[in-house]
Amino acid sequence: MNRELPEAEQTALSQTILQINNSYLDWEKVQHMTLMPDSFSNTAIWEAARQARVQGFTRNLVIFDQSFTWSVSNDMEAALHDLDVHLAGGRNISAVMDQKNDHRYLVTAALDEAMASAQLAGYPATRKMVRELLLKKKTTANETEQVVVNLYKCLQKVSEWGQEPFSEAMLLELHQLLTKDTIKLKGIGRYRTNNKYDASGIGSAASYKAVDAKSIGAWMQWLEAFINEDKKPFFIHPVIKACIIAYLVTYIRPFRDGNGRMARLLMYAYLLRQGYWVTKYTAVSNILIKLKAPYQKSFLQATANADTGYFIHFMIQALRMADRSLKESLQRTNKEKESNPFIKIDGLNVRQATALQWISDDPEKIVTIRELRSGFGVSKETARTDLTALAENGWLKFYHLNKKTYAFIKGDGFDKLLKEKLNL
Repeated sequence: MNRELPEAEQTALSQTILQINNSYLDWEKVQHMTLMPDSFSNTAIWEAARQARVQGFTRNLVIFDQSFTWSVSNDMEAALHDLDVHLAGGRNISAVMDQKNDHRYLVTAALDEAMASAQLAGYPATRKMVRELLLKKKTTANETEQVVVNLYKCLQKVSEWGQEPFSEAMLLELHQLLTKDTIKLKGIGRYRTNNKYDASGIGSAASYKAVDAKSIGAWMQWLEAFINEDKKPFFIHPVIKACIIAYLVTYIRPFRDGNGRMARLLMYAYLLRQGYWVTKYTAVSNILIKLKAPYQKSFLQATANADTGYFIHFMIQALRMADRSLKESLQRTNKEKESNPFIKIDGLNVRQATALQWISDDPEKIVTIRELRSGFGVSKETARTDLTALAENGWLKFYHLNKKTYAFIKGDGFDKLLKEKLNL
């Protein structure tokens, strides 16, 4: 492209290059596109776009003898600003949130994140199973349930870290919690000692080779310093850095099992540490499971092209989608509360109205004190008082699970009371 271009061709070329780089496309995609100006081949346009990408705002992170490069496009800068405003500033979310429902929002997000992260790891978790398991705190019956419980506990653990400096001891403790009763004891809370590792979570890994087991200790020490030092080796935007942390854990694969789940947990923890408080209410893995193939592809593109930007760009878009999904979820929760007919009945609080809605939706449902307590963040005594009052009024009746434990099921007077109270 040494010849001087007519203005119309130059404009078309500039717009095409901007499109390619804003979307962080690779040659695999570009070669099949219809590009303008049509006087140039796709190969020539791709080369111009690649040069423009390199000449733009490009960063290079060197870890031992490995180089990790990424470019920040105009589109990525706009997305980062958007995330700063929404995930850190809370714009649009604070206005939608009902503070009385705060605990429910947090629990719902944690349930969804645990479920989706388990699904990404290949476990057939379902929303109904996860809700019953975690809210009622049932004893796990299989590996899938144990993985979900472990993930839920890990989310609670990293939320407690706050501003505490990250350490290898914290990482290994987290891995112990993550893999409890799901893998052999010798692999729990320990780095792998050979080059056997589970790579199923990244799709076709023919072009990918994890860090040699002998070097894992050094790599993880580097990662520990990287997480703790905000300005070393240089300042990196916190959202980009969170994505790099997730990429590096996936790339290093320090453990025999659980690396993908660990990568997502550390990204989550780092964003919370950097003040992106809305992250706690989102379920990023819920987006990733819907985009599982592109998620895996972005990692393989990054490794094959020696350009971490492919992964970073994808994860930034996933975070934006999770933020939008959160707003829709909050609005839906608020609407469900408003549309709950039991809310209109005098003498019933929101917890009791919700329990009755559960029974109305599923007449065979067994409601436990623990479930109400977990869902609303109230004491055992408060939950028991709520449900006992409903039983005394005929809405529910006691259901003995065993000699010592009881729950509640649909009462004989439920339908009659419903007609009377709501004038149906």
